[in-house]
Amino acid sequence: MRRCQVTGSLVLFLSATLLVAPHPSGMSAASQSSALDLLRFRVIETYDSRLLAMQTEVTDVLPDLIRTSDIEKLDYDGFLVTQDVGFHIGFLAYNIRDTATINSYYRPEVSYWPLHDVEFRHALFHCFDQSTIISQIYGYTATPVRSLVPPAQSKYYNPGVPEHPYNPGNPFTSLPGEHSTCGILKAAGYTFTDADSSGTITAADYWKCPDDSPLPYLEIWWPQPPIACCVPSVSDEFVADLSKVGLAATTANGNSGFISMGRDLFEYLTDVYDFAAFDAYVIFYNLGRTPGQLYTRLHTSQDCLSHPGRGNAPGVNDSTIDALCDVVKFSLDTNNIETAAKQVQEMLYTPDYNENTDNFALSYMTYYSRTYFNAYNPNLRGVIKSPGYGSDNGWTFLNIHWLPETERIEEGREVVIWTQDRKPDSFNPLYARTACEWEILDRPYDGLTNMNPYNHHDIPWLTSDWAVTETVGGMDIDFTLRSDVEWQDGTPFTAYDVKFCLDFLKDYQVPRYAETWQTLVGVSVTDVTHFTIHTNKAGLDLFYDYSGLAAMLPEHIWNRFGDPNDPLVRQAVLDYDPTESYNVASGYTAGPNPTPTNLFGTGSWIFQFYDEVNMYCDLWKNENYFITNAETQNRLGDMFWGVGDYNKDGVVNVVDLTFVSFAYGCIQGLDLCYDADADFNSDGIVDMRDIANCAHHMLWQREDP
Repeated sequence: MRRCQVTGSLVLFLSATLLVAPHPSGMSAASQSSALDLLRFRVIETYDSRLLAMQTEVTDVLPDLIRTSDIEKLDYDGFLVTQDVGFHIGFLAYNIRDTATINSYYRPEVSYWPLHDVEFRHALFHCFDQSTIISQIYGYTATPVRSLVPPAQSKYYNPGVPEHPYNPGNPFTSLPGEHSTCGILKAAGYTFTDADSSGTITAADYWKCPDDSPLPYLEIWWPQPPIACCVPSVSDEFVADLSKVGLAATTANGNSGFISMGRDLFEYLTDVYDFAAFDAYVIFYNLGRTPGQLYTRLHTSQDCLSHPGRGNAPGVNDSTIDALCDVVKFSLDTNNIETAAKQVQEMLYTPDYNENTDNFALSYMTYYSRTYFNAYNPNLRGVIKSPGYGSDNGWTFLNIHWLPETERIEEGREVVIWTQDRKPDSFNPLYARTACEWEILDRPYDGLTNMNPYNHHDIPWLTSDWAVTETVGGMDIDFTLRSDVEWQDGTPFTAYDVKFCLDFLKDYQVPRYAETWQTLVGVSVTDVTHFTIHTNKAGLDLFYDYSGLAAMLPEHIWNRFGDPNDPLVRQAVLDYDPTESYNVASGYTAGPNPTPTNLFGTGSWIFQFYDEVNMYCDLWKNENYFITNAETQNRLGDMFWGVGDYNKDGVVNVVDLTFVSFAYGCIQGLDLCYDADADFNSDGIVDMRDIANCAHHMLWQREDP
């Protein structure tokens, strides 16, 4: 799913109470939606060049730092460097489909497909020296993980997932059944061939499959620089370990075994997710607060061989996993989600958990989860840290500004230059797949709801309130829109736009969002500000999906493609480039404030252009945005109060804890000592939950530095 700023909260069943006030009479939003005028994303493709650009003030923000040397240099030089444990996962995925299936569409020459065998994958896990490799390459910027759910998703993380420690064994001395790579292979019917009869492992040696055929040639794809995080890559090191027991492909052994291969990211994502034509591949994902990635990566309905463009690339197909992933995706109870998510993790990493022929276990070999390090020019202010998301988030983009008299000014505009590590491949929000693309695309778009960056509670945004009702077959989500929201071209944003957008995703069967639109029954519109989304499933993660997708496609731009039942038309939708010059669809009226391109939403930044030669992208402040800069400041103050800032001075400290202690035990309406400012969860009593809230967030700041 596209990354959105909406995350989980148990206030879902309540009508939202933190209403967004309309602009006071006579007040214009012009020049107030952000302290900046221009946001520039500049692509710089090498680590050293990105570091130098920051040090010489060619750029102002360097996100996603992963080399410890860069972090330490910038910190020493006085740059602001923020650090947050991330909602992030990196993994290697294997194509686990059976031999007949692989023969039919991808590898007709193989007689035995070892990656379908759970014991073969089990053996590979024991040949991955994860802790050593990750610590040597990434240091403190990445944490080895054993599950598709990272520790940052703390409620749903299963710390008891079985470990498969590094133990390659020896093909000459390991006995069948030994808990090592070689012992597991021998017990599963694989045999080692000492091709040169040397009695030692050489490049000529190889393993045979249970049908006596040599292991096929197997490629592990990883993103070539600049996406590859460090050199040597984890995959190179993994294959180096495999070579120690004869599992690496060489010219001498007839290319039997594994090879690490760097490929262009966009090219191999197409091979993987559109055609399932791969052996093994490496990818890294930013996640949300809920573990919806389990449904995306494991559910049978998301198999990309059956449904090109979806996220289950390995081909996991198991009814028990499907049922548990359904709970993860389609439950409104976070405790039920937790139980199901932890069981999925245990099953996924226990080789003998089930005895099915199509055993799905160990289809994903996780590499690491990131800690997000982001660096900022020391003269920048207003950086907002959010646990799990880091400081590179939508609130920072709304709030960041220069110290007076230090501003970067270009042609009369105050600008901040954000670094990117590679050029985008697509600006189509229905197809774009990578973080570098969505770093830009998230700026013109808003969700119906937003989140408190400090505690991840839901807050209204394009909506003034909402309510969720479970139905016999799913849920109804009733929304009330603000009446002052416009598309960036000045056209009013209404409930009818939400209906068009969600219907469009379903009618054109957009693969990227299939797990959402598959549940859509319909959208009923009461009037321009009131509508209800009807679904045949109920789920917390699903609620966030709908909220994040509902304001993405202006009807007067996207209603131009024709019959959605025609596969060629559906492909044309995915191929469409909305960065073309503003040109509304036939039969529609242009907005009063035409944008430079057809790429626009309701958000605070308006896309201007992408310069392919010089590799930079400009976005201008939305002068007519419905939230002013002053309102942003007020919102941040109110939201930060909720994590323990009693006196709203921008930092949680012992002073706040002292005032809360004074009101401890006091009940609203009964005790004169009751202090609403100390009742952070607004439950009518100042108790240990309020004190614990304040203590837990001790020394947090509303913004940095």
